[in-house]
Amino acid sequence: MAGDVNKHLDRAKRFLEKNRVEDAIEAYLAVLDEAPQHQEATQALGDLYSRMDQPDRAAVYYGLLFDLLIDPKDETKALAIYNRFLRSNAAHQPPERIARYAFLQQKQNRPDEAVEQYAKAGELFSAAGRDEDALFCWERIAQIEPDKLAQQMRLAEAAERLGKIALAARAFLRAGQLATASGASADALHLLGRAHKLAPQERSVTLLYAQANLQSGNAVRAVTLLEPFASSENDAPFLSTYGDALMRAGNLERATEVLDRLIRDRHEGITQLFDLADRYVAAGQDQKATGILLTLKRRMFADKRENDFATLMDGVGAKYPHSQAILEFWAAIHNELNRESQYFEVLIKLFDVYLTSGNVAKAAESLERLVDIDAYDYRNQERLELLRGRVDEAHLKRIASRLMKSVPGTPPPPSHAPSQQANGVPLATTEEGRHAQALEDLIVQTEIFLQYSLQSKALERLQKIAAMFPGEEARNARLSNLYQVANWWPPGAAKAKTEPPVVAAAQAEAPAAPVPEVQQPVNITNRTGVYSAETLRDLSKISEINQKIFRQQTPRAMLNTAVTEVGGYLKATRALAVVGAPGRPPEMAAEFCGSGVKPAPGAQVVLLLAHMEKAEPDQLGGLVVQAAEGSILRDLGVETALAVIITDKETQLPAGMLIAAHAEEHKWRPNEAYFLQAIGDQMLMSVSHTRLRSLVRRMGVSDERSGLLSRSSYQSCLLTEADRARTQGTPLALTILQIDRGADLLRTQGESPLERFLEQLARSLQPIVRQNDVAVKYTSWSLAFILPDTTLAGAQNLADKLRRAASGLRPPWDSTQITLSAGIVEAVAKHEYDSEDIVTDLINRAEFSIEEARKRGGDTVVTLETPKL
Repeated sequence: MAGDVNKHLDRAKRFLEKNRVEDAIEAYLAVLDEAPQHQEATQALGDLYSRMDQPDRAAVYYGLLFDLLIDPKDETKALAIYNRFLRSNAAHQPPERIARYAFLQQKQNRPDEAVEQYAKAGELFSAAGRDEDALFCWERIAQIEPDKLAQQMRLAEAAERLGKIALAARAFLRAGQLATASGASADALHLLGRAHKLAPQERSVTLLYAQANLQSGNAVRAVTLLEPFASSENDAPFLSTYGDALMRAGNLERATEVLDRLIRDRHEGITQLFDLADRYVAAGQDQKATGILLTLKRRMFADKRENDFATLMDGVGAKYPHSQAILEFWAAIHNELNRESQYFEVLIKLFDVYLTSGNVAKAAESLERLVDIDAYDYRNQERLELLRGRVDEAHLKRIASRLMKSVPGTPPPPSHAPSQQANGVPLATTEEGRHAQALEDLIVQTEIFLQYSLQSKALERLQKIAAMFPGEEARNARLSNLYQVANWWPPGAAKAKTEPPVVAAAQAEAPAAPVPEVQQPVNITNRTGVYSAETLRDLSKISEINQKIFRQQTPRAMLNTAVTEVGGYLKATRALAVVGAPGRPPEMAAEFCGSGVKPAPGAQVVLLLAHMEKAEPDQLGGLVVQAAEGSILRDLGVETALAVIITDKETQLPAGMLIAAHAEEHKWRPNEAYFLQAIGDQMLMSVSHTRLRSLVRRMGVSDERSGLLSRSSYQSCLLTEADRARTQGTPLALTILQIDRGADLLRTQGESPLERFLEQLARSLQPIVRQNDVAVKYTSWSLAFILPDTTLAGAQNLADKLRRAASGLRPPWDSTQITLSAGIVEAVAKHEYDSEDIVTDLINRAEFSIEEARKRGGDTVVTLETPKL
């Protein structure tokens, strides 16, 4: 047979050489009679009929050739044949060939073309009654376009007709998911119901169908669906849905068991447990509600999420202002978190509840606590009167002795300072003494609030003073000064004409003008001795260099900046900075070399350090060494060198050295030693802080995915930066960036989606901040950025950049863009403040700024100006 094929091929080629096309066609047809899958003959016939302008007959043989080229190694050639010769004649192609062409397009990653061809093949198969083959095409299309509802529906209907139950169930399930995502809840319920009917044993199908029933309000049906799986399922989505269904169906006891398991084993379900507590209160089972809240408190406090718990608890408490158990629990939370104002407001509600229920002993106890917090609240007297005749009179007298009536017409105390006794009677026991003590207490409270920049609380106290002691500012200079500092005056009061003592004192302490150059040295006392006025002229340069050092991102850059600035300012031939304990090779070193001076080899640097360490320090702590024949200084080309030893402030041990040297004779002045010491101290401190920040980032990161520090590191970082800012006189700012309606989102979306979005937000924002800035996870919906060496204006610019960068992010639960608000504050540096005072004030004002942003409706930036000193 092979011999006959070859003879026919030879004949066909000879006929073609003689241009006898018809005879060549007959020869090639003879080849196909002997070998029907002969590719050469098949292609030759297609080519010859094409030359003869017979496209229909050519298409027959090109189609056969396409079928022969399906082998993977010939796929490219097959596609070329189909596109060139068969595509225009697709209506006359068999559906198998069209489907094979669609498959090749799919493999070539051309989804649109593949879908179009599969659809043509599927229609042709259906028209021919070949439903199995049509189903293959619909399944392929659904795989290529999994997010199109119509494709999934066509596949599901076809598979169900043919009894392909598993395939039909999967397609209906996917269609239901797509309907849910588009908001068509009724369609989703119907489609998921069809999927469940086909595969009731499939847990994933049942779970989605139950969720659809929950969304439509049929919680009882959802419980019935999930009950068969409850004993064996333990994953979070199932437990969450099942617990939610039980809770909405009114089976609170069983819901408690399921949700307890969820939070215990999976650390999820916090918002659902709050909802469960809410339902228990609504059902009149307050004690069970508080038991759930106690469980939640332990979990969230252990996770350092006290503020999140308090926010969610505020929602429950505000909803049930007449529940004694909830109010008691709510009050205890605010008391434990030292939230005095919130604790006060809840105690007021508790007092009313106790009084209404007839529990006057508890009402009196609540009043005592209210008096402890604020003895001058005008409502306390009214509450006291409500208790008269119902509580032991002696008990009421003890409470009354701590109250101060804030009613019009209260006689003011005498204008002179009261003595400790009046006519032999202790002042506190007389009416006049109580007035004087009340005024003193209120003034002290106001001074504390002003010190910590709690302006609103200070104004509240001043308004009480004005109501209780009208006109007192005219007789009391201290009170007048408070009005002036707070920039608030009682109605009708004349503002002071003179500056308050605090302001005057501050101005008296400030330098009136720059110190002029004089012939006779003016001495000033410093921590290292007594220096001439030349030292003062170096102070501005020291400040400038220190700022440059601090702004560097790495320890190496800090050393290079230090030696470059020192060498240039002192016009030195060489300047050398090293970090490391004496007697050992330096950990780091940097050198400045004047024009034409070559850097010193490492061995000579070690010798120079050893030589300088042997020198006797002068009275200012400077180490001065002169060159001698054969000394290391001569080898380095310098005649004299001055060094200062830099001490680690933590260990009080030598930790480095800063050296300046001249090639010519030079008499070192005291201010130059002081200059070197100041620069060296700053250099070492900056290096230490950079290392500390790196360590904190390695040890304090709570989440590798977001790179954020945990809330537990927040105050420690602020204290560290406040201490550095006080020492160096640099600014420190704090920005809190908050997702608007965060508490609502936590309740409605749940903890995990909000956590994932916060991680996404953090990852997108961190490249914008500097290496020295510190990002902290503040709450479940907010981030804090600690910004060293940053003014209020700089922090505001950064906040604008952060909000713009976040504007394109979409949360995973919705396509709607979220909005962000920012609160911005700058640290207040008063000479009487220590680092703890600065941080307390900074945190209070930052909290106030973000709360103000919330009150304004969100999507805003609140910048609190630094209070004037």
